[in-house]
Amino acid sequence: MAQKETTKPKKSRGFTAVALIFAAISLAIVVLINLMVTRLNITWDLTPTKIYKLTDSTTNYLKTVDKKVNFYFLQDMDQLSTARDYMPLYNAMNEYSSYDCINFEAFDPDSEPDKTKKLQELGFKLSSGDIVVECEGRSKRIPAYTMFESHSNASTDGKQSTSAFYFTGENRITGAIEAVVTGRETKIYFLTGHGEKSIDKDYTKLKSDLAARNYIAETLDLTRMDSVPDDAVILILAAPQSDILDNELKALNDYLDRGGNICFWMSPNEAELDYVNIDSLLKEYNISMDYDYVEETDPDLYSPNDHTSFYCSIVVADETTNIDITSGLREFTDQYIKPAMIYTRSFDLLYGEGDNSTHVFAGGLLETVDKVGDRSSTAIGQPLGGAKPRQTLGNNVLELAVYSTDTQRSDSKVMAIGNAEFIDDENYEQVYSIIPINLQRLVFSWMYDSELALDFGIGGKEQTHDEMSIETATKAKVTIALFIAVPVVVGLIGGAVWLKRRYTE
Repeated sequence: MAQKETTKPKKSRGFTAVALIFAAISLAIVVLINLMVTRLNITWDLTPTKIYKLTDSTTNYLKTVDKKVNFYFLQDMDQLSTARDYMPLYNAMNEYSSYDCINFEAFDPDSEPDKTKKLQELGFKLSSGDIVVECEGRSKRIPAYTMFESHSNASTDGKQSTSAFYFTGENRITGAIEAVVTGRETKIYFLTGHGEKSIDKDYTKLKSDLAARNYIAETLDLTRMDSVPDDAVILILAAPQSDILDNELKALNDYLDRGGNICFWMSPNEAELDYVNIDSLLKEYNISMDYDYVEETDPDLYSPNDHTSFYCSIVVADETTNIDITSGLREFTDQYIKPAMIYTRSFDLLYGEGDNSTHVFAGGLLETVDKVGDRSSTAIGQPLGGAKPRQTLGNNVLELAVYSTDTQRSDSKVMAIGNAEFIDDENYEQVYSIIPINLQRLVFSWMYDSELALDFGIGGKEQTHDEMSIETATKAKVTIALFIAVPVVVGLIGGAVWLKRRYTE
């Protein structure tokens, strides 16, 4: 008898054929969708904070820009595309470059130094990852370090642990674009008309440094004006040889009333004159200026053969005022860089002057060294200049740089330092000027942070990742069973069913 041939049931063959057809169709759809997305440069952002897409604030604004903005990104885009943590920045660059108003160019600053040098001629000190935007001769730099922020909290064991990571670059970039398009600037004015040092002759290095920090430095002659311009964020009076006029005092007081900021760089002056109006303004902020020059008598503290160049001390911030300007200098003192001053006058802080103590908060920034710890000092304030004789100042610690703010005058701020040469071209790159110059930078930021001018009101976007906290071993086993064992079992059952159908007669 002939053996009966086993044949595959029609139902089984039909089921297999349909499955293969649907699999082929599904694969074709997936390939087609991927090709379309790649071709159309479409990005689907499924993150809760939409961290990979520009906000409506940016996209709506860029659609209205009718000027060409040159956008320089000092980073290799191909290299950036492989860095997982920087994908928000990479996608942002791609989106900015897609707008007609943006002339986007990305390059590696190390590989193309000529392009970097050309941008540095705008007055910027640039490094990898920085962004420069320019429109009609106006330019802004966005430092690489402002692209992301991390917020840390102390863990239960006392160690620091990063709890959140935010992409903050969009706010700065869009703000910078808006600033160069509209011409909105952050201006620091140097007063003239009193024999002051010149920003274009004495402070050219400072001027370039300010430009790199998005400040525009210009001169201002208040002897010919009734008021301080509205765009003035800080005024500087650098070594005036004569007092300000009465109308200037009024203009400066009006400026302070609306929240202005003034730096007084008051070098010693041999002239027999009193700065009556400047003194009266400083007194309103609980500051008294001495008519002297400071000598250090301890040979361990002054330079050889020059008693007027000496080491000084950084004043620790007063915790009761919530004003901390000097802690930012620790990065330099940690490198064993000592604070020093050259040929400077001194100041006093006034207390109990009328009702000023309730709304005026003043403090020291730099002072002569207190070796013993009893607020005594080996430095002496030798009388110099002034319309009347002054006494020699000694025994007590002398204030060399001070600050003050008045909460009743729109939080206006004043800083006074006894020397204007510490930051000029001759001394700008000297080691002894490192602390005073960086202190001045911190004062500028305290008075008006230039980064605020680039604020477009876009909040930071948190980089979130799905995570699961497993507290016990039992829960860990259950989780393994759910996410690993169950799919394997289901797969095995499915395979068994398929095999059974495949070979069922």
